Amino acid sequence: MQENGVEPDLVTYNTLIFGLSKSGRVMEAKKYLRIMVEMGHFPDEVTYTSLMNGLCRKGDALAAVALLEEMQAQGCSPNECTYNTLVHGLCKARLLEKGLELYGLMKEGGMKLDTASYGTLVRTLCRAGRVADAYGVFDYAVQSKSLTDVSAYLTLESTVKQLKEARP
Repeated sequence: MQENGVEPDLVTYNTLIFGLSKSGRVMEAKKYLRIMVEMGHFPDEVTYTSLMNGLCRKGDALAAVALLEEMQAQGCSPNECTYNTLVHGLCKARLLEKGLELYGLMKEGGMKLDTASYGTLVRTLCRAGRVADAYGVFDYAVQSKSLTDVSAYLTLESTVKQLKEARP
């Protein structure tokens, strides 16, 4: 693009950062974050969430949380997708309490859980023996219309069933 005299814009940088992060090339994506800022483009929630997703996929959920703090310090507000990415990543990394903290912020903001975050949170809670809390997440998913009653119930039911089968 630049060889042809076309300067990348925010959408171009976000697309590049998203693709690199998704393919596990987070360090390269961070390099483009620095370049875009140097070029006068300010990262938005898409930029930060893409990087957080890449960090979580690489198993570095705490670095993703640190990036959330950087994002907020830069005056950029996290959105529903940002929180879902982090809740999912934190639960996968077995950082349940931090995941629940962000889930609480989602609830306060009236945000919806996506299917992946909901399922991971419910499974993580059940594995931790916190079945009552998992039912609370179920109630929120239904009440907030994050998921249909049926899909929310099926995930919860299969998770509780697996938990019972795993215990002697």
